[in-house]
Amino acid sequence: MMSFEPINQIHQHICAFHTYASDRTRHVEAHHFCTCLRPDFHQCIIYDSGERNARLIGVEYIIAEQLFNDLPQEEKKYWHSHKYEVESGMLQLQVKSAVPHVAVDVAEQPAMLELQRTYGKTIHTWAFDKYPDLPLGPPNLMMSYSKDEHAPPAELIKTRDEKCGMDTESKRLTRAEYLPPYQKHLDSDMWEKTSKAPVFEPVEHEVVL
Repeated sequence: MMSFEPINQIHQHICAFHTYASDRTRHVEAHHFCTCLRPDFHQCIIYDSGERNARLIGVEYIIAEQLFNDLPQEEKKYWHSHKYEVESGMLQLQVKSAVPHVAVDVAEQPAMLELQRTYGKTIHTWAFDKYPDLPLGPPNLMMSYSKDEHAPPAELIKTRDEKCGMDTESKRLTRAEYLPPYQKHLDSDMWEKTSKAPVFEPVEHEVVL
């Protein structure tokens, strides 16, 4: 019998959108299947959908605020905040379609209160919006969103909401009633200050034998 222990530890399905760190005109839907390794650290496998034929497109590591605060300054440029994603309603827990919206809004409150103060490091190994058939090219650093003007096109959000049976704007209003004010770390989302972002470019080195 085969063991699927790591997969069996997945306890959460989160849907959000990612944008390429160096090209914020490209937006992709991202379904995270997450495991909690410890209270301040989650790891997520990312697919392009929640369907059985979904493409595996990357990974995301999610850390609590204190861990982000303690990161070396050089490391922080790879991480993004989740504050806007949560408060805007774009980041959503995915549940069975039979569950009423009101029940989902109540059930997701503990997760949203936690995620509002977290930071993520996301690598996509499959740029499926450019190469739909195979995972070609180098991996890409991905980011989240921090303002309405940087958000994905409204039509993209609408399509996701209709497919998943959710309402982003309704979630924004509901979460405003219980999420506390939160100021994200000044060193997160560094591209906002520098207008630059890291890119993974392949460089050949001599092989060490």
